[in-house]
Amino acid sequence: MDLCQRLRQAANPYWDASVNHRFVDELLSGHIDDEVFARYLVQDFCFCDSFVRLIAAAVCAADDPEARLTHARQLSVLAGGEYRYFIDSFQTLGVDEAHWRNPPIAEPTQAFVDLMDRACASQDYALILVVLVVAEWLYLEWAQRSQDLPERAEHRDWIVIHNEPAFVQWVDFLKSELNRVGETQSFESLRAPFVEASRIEKRFFDMAYDGLDA
Repeated sequence: MDLCQRLRQAANPYWDASVNHRFVDELLSGHIDDEVFARYLVQDFCFCDSFVRLIAAAVCAADDPEARLTHARQLSVLAGGEYRYFIDSFQTLGVDEAHWRNPPIAEPTQAFVDLMDRACASQDYALILVVLVVAEWLYLEWAQRSQDLPERAEHRDWIVIHNEPAFVQWVDFLKSELNRVGETQSFESLRAPFVEASRIEKRFFDMAYDGLDA
């Protein structure tokens, strides 16, 4: 079992609870409530700036020129198609621009932003990778559960973004980097932030239903 697999195992039950969350089930089936999905997307959009800075920090902290280029290329994905997805989906779901630009920040959203900011400030490549691996690998796992894609574009495209071949390659790269650089780190120094990030991800899915009828 490699380092990433050991970390994933340590993050249970939060990891599996996220991958198999009610939110994911409803999204994959195309039966998710618009209000639930809009709330989720608005909060997810709040991550964008911090996530861009996290990948930029990886560019600076990486110890290998090819790795720096791979991280740098991913920035164009965030600034391109993924950003456009959010704007189009907000329009489809009827979310006012004033709301998605400046929403009240939910507790798990702030917790993950704080975690990303700490990783950026540390300039510790291993810690940066831990946060990136959780954010991206966990999403790949739930997206790979999909079989028949839902009809609505805002549902279908969010799944495809997180399981298309380029995204699989990106996640494989992140995991291989963490396996490589993590060899020089104590397991506990990586386990703690990995579990913290996984716990927040589960709370983030829970948040989409806060105050709404089941």
